[in-house]
Amino acid sequence: MGPTTANAAKRAAVYALDAIEGDPGFITRTCDCRAKTQAKKAHKKALKHMLASLQEQDDDQEAVERALALVDGGEDGAIVEGGDSGNSQV
Repeated sequence: MGPTTANAAKRAAVYALDAIEGDPGFITRTCDCRAKTQAKKAHKKALKHMLASLQEQDDDQEAVERALALVDGGEDGAIVEGGDSGNSQV
């Protein structure tokens, strides 16, 4: 059997592994997997925070709109008398 591409690749991999066997810092010097993972997690956390903030703003806006609707005449158009006590009678 003559040399094939697959055999050459296997031999190259074996030689490369032999070369780095005694170098414990090789992976940390050449691989940035941890940094990428940490950056991805930080990005995801920031997005969740922004979405939560937007949801809070939406909730606040809805509460203001409901309060204004009550002050301006309620949802059925009736005029609400009294202040903001919540116990107003129509």
